[in-house]
Amino acid sequence: MKVFLCITIFTVFLQPLSAQNTDSLENLLTSGISDSQKKDILIELCKEYRDSNPNAMRLYAEELVTLSKKDTTSNSFAWAHYYLGDYYYLVDDFDKTEKYFLSAYEIFKNRENSIGALMSASSLANIYFFRDRYKTALNFAESGLDLAYVMDDKAQQSNLLALICDIYTYMERYNLAIQHCIQSLKIKEEMEIQKGKEITLNTIGLIYQELGTYKKAKEYLFEALALARENGEPYNIATTHSNIGNYYLATGSIEDALQSFQSAMKIDSSSQDKTGLAYSFYDIGKVYLLKDELTKAIENFKKAKELADEQNMPELEARIGLEMGGVFITKSEFQIAIQELKNSVTIAQKINSSGILKDTYQKLSKLYDKMGDKTNALIYMKLFMLESERKFKEENIRSIAEIEALYNIDKKEKEIDLLKKDNAIKELQAEQRSFFITALSIGLFLLTVLLIILYNRNKLKNRANKALNEQNKAIQEQKEEIENQKEELAATSNKLVDKNQEVTDSIVYAKQIQDSLLPQLQTIKEVLPQSFIFFRPRDIVSGDFYWFTQIENKTAIAVVDCTGHGVPGAFMTVLANSLLNQIVLETGITSPDLIVSLLDQKIQQNLHQQQLENANTDGLDIGLVLLDPQNKTIEYSGAKIPLYHYQDNELQVIKSDRNSVGSTQQLNKSFTKKEIKYKPGDMIFMSSDGFQDQFGGPKNKKFMKSNFRKLLSKIAEKPGQEQLNCVEEQFIKWRGSNPQTDDILVIGFKLN
Repeated sequence: MKVFLCITIFTVFLQPLSAQNTDSLENLLTSGISDSQKKDILIELCKEYRDSNPNAMRLYAEELVTLSKKDTTSNSFAWAHYYLGDYYYLVDDFDKTEKYFLSAYEIFKNRENSIGALMSASSLANIYFFRDRYKTALNFAESGLDLAYVMDDKAQQSNLLALICDIYTYMERYNLAIQHCIQSLKIKEEMEIQKGKEITLNTIGLIYQELGTYKKAKEYLFEALALARENGEPYNIATTHSNIGNYYLATGSIEDALQSFQSAMKIDSSSQDKTGLAYSFYDIGKVYLLKDELTKAIENFKKAKELADEQNMPELEARIGLEMGGVFITKSEFQIAIQELKNSVTIAQKINSSGILKDTYQKLSKLYDKMGDKTNALIYMKLFMLESERKFKEENIRSIAEIEALYNIDKKEKEIDLLKKDNAIKELQAEQRSFFITALSIGLFLLTVLLIILYNRNKLKNRANKALNEQNKAIQEQKEEIENQKEELAATSNKLVDKNQEVTDSIVYAKQIQDSLLPQLQTIKEVLPQSFIFFRPRDIVSGDFYWFTQIENKTAIAVVDCTGHGVPGAFMTVLANSLLNQIVLETGITSPDLIVSLLDQKIQQNLHQQQLENANTDGLDIGLVLLDPQNKTIEYSGAKIPLYHYQDNELQVIKSDRNSVGSTQQLNKSFTKKEIKYKPGDMIFMSSDGFQDQFGGPKNKKFMKSNFRKLLSKIAEKPGQEQLNCVEEQFIKWRGSNPQTDDILVIGFKLN
C-alpha cells in the first residue's frame, strides 16, 4: 500500500483560519458588502466546508471563479482554482485536480504569494506521487520545502520532508529517503506533534525491510501501528497492517501475513478506499500463491487488477501481471503466462520501472526455458542482463548524487540561519552604501562636465589644422588600399577554393564509409529478387539509410530516417546502424517491437539523453519488417514510418506508432508489433518522408502522402526494375528545377 501523505498534507494545510461559524459567514454573503469582502468570505467558506461538505466547497469555489473572472491573475482567482482542485482530488478526478492545482500554483508564484504557492506546490507533489510521476513530484515537493524554510513553517517542513522521503523510497534512493524521514521526525518531536508520525515510521520500516534489516523494520512498523491506532486515522491503520503483512511475507510467516492483509482489507472496505482495496487484494493474492491455492490467488489478483485499472494505478497493474504470470506458469498454462508477462513488460516500459522490467524479463526467460524454447529463453535472459546493467549504472550515478545531496541537506539549515543574520547586516550596509554612492555620483558628474568642456575646445582647435593634411593622405591611402585589397581578394579566393575542395574531399570520403555500411544490393536481390531501392541523399552524405540481415529463418529489412541530413544526419546513421547490428546479431532478438524498443533505450543511453541537464533531442524514425517465408507472415513495427501492403489490387496502409526512437521529449513511449499474413505476389513498400515532402509540380507544393500512395498503387504490378524507373522518373518530373528538399529513400519488394 502507498500514498500516505495526500490526505495528511491536505488536511494540515486546510485548517480553518477563522472561528466564525458557517452560518454567520453565509449570512454575510447576502448583506450589502463589497465584491472584495465577498471574495474573502467565499475563500473562508471553502476552507470551512472542505472536510464536512465538499460539494458546498465546490459551489463556493465556482462562485469565487465567477466573481474573479475579470482578473484571472488575482489571488482570489487562484484560490478558487486551488479549492476546485481540492474538490476534484476528493472525488478522484485527478486530471482536473492536476489542471486546477497547476493553474493556482502559477498565479500564486507570479504574485509572490508564498502561502498559496506552498499549498499548491505541496498538493501537486502529492498528486504526482500518487500517479507514479516521481521526478515531477520531487520537483514540486522541493519547491514547497524551500518556501516552508523561507517562511519558517516547521509543520510544513516536517510534512514535506516526509513526502520527499516517500518519493525517494519509491525511486529506490534509500540513503536520501532515510535522511529526509529522520529530519521530519526531529521536527515533529521538537513541536510535540504526534499526528502523522506513523506515516514516517512506516516508511523507515519499509526501507529497512527492503535493505534486509528485518529487526529494525519490525521495530519501526509496530511502533507505527501503535501510534496509528492512537491517532485513529483508518487509512493509516490499514496501510500499517498492509506493511506489516509484507514484513511477515519477507520473513516467511505466511499465516501472520494473511491475517495482517485481511485486517487492512476490512478497514479499506469499511472506509470505501478503492486504492487501499486494490493493494489488499493484490497482497492477499500473493499469500494464496505462496500457499499453492491458485484459484484463490487468481480470484484476488483479478479483483486487484479491476480496481487498479479503474483507479489508474499502472505500477500495481504491472506487478499484478508479473504475479499472474507466475500463477499460470505453475498451472502449466504457458501461453496465458506469456500474455500476462508481456503485458507487464509493456506497462513497465511506459512508466520506466526498471525493477519490474528486470523481474519480468527474468521470469520470461525461465518460462521459455521450461517450454524448451531456448532461443526466446536466451533473448529474455540477455534483456534481463541489459536491464540489470542499466540499473547498476544508474545506481552508481545515484550514489554520487546522494553524497552531494547529503552535503547540501546539512548545509541548508545553516544557510537559513546565516541568511537571517546577514539580512540585518546587509540592510545597514545598504544604507551606508547608498549615501556613499550618491555623493560619489554627484562628484563624478561635475568632473565629467568639466572634462567634456575642455575636450571640445581642444578638439575644435586641432580639427582645422588636421583637415587639410588628412585629405591629402586619404587620397594616397585609398589608392594603396585598393591595390592591397585586390591582392588580398585573390589570395582569399584561392584559399577558399582549396578549403572547399578539402571539405568536399572529406565528405566524399565519408560517403564511401557510409556506403560501405549499407547492405549490398546484390545480397538483397538474392533473397528478394523482385525488389528495388530508390536512394538519393540531399547532400553528399545522407541521414537516411536502409538495413538488411538474415537471422535464423527470417529476413529483416528496415528503412531508417535519422534527425537531420548531410554530415549531422550521417553521424546518426553510423550510430543507429551499429546499434541495430548489436541488438539483432548479438542478442538474436527477432521480435521487431523489442528491437525498436531496445534501439530507443540504447540511443538515449549513448547520447546521454536521460540526464536532466542534457537537451539533446536527436533520434530517428524507423520502419522494420521481419519476413517469415515458412509461415507466410510479416512482423512489422514502425516509429513514424508506415508500411504499405499491396494485396488483391488494393494498397493497405499499416500505421506506425507516433513516437520517434531516441529523445526523452516524448514520455511513456511504447512500440507495437503488427503481424500480417501475405500471399505470393504481394508487394511491400516503406519510405522515409523525403519523397512526400519534395516541393514541385505546377503549383510548387509538396508531393504529399495521397499522391505517394497513388504512385505505389500504380507501379505495384510492375517488375522491380520498372518500379524503380517509374519512381525515379516521377521524382525528377515533380521536382523540376527546385532543389531537393530532404534525403529520399523508398524500398519495395515482392513476396514470393
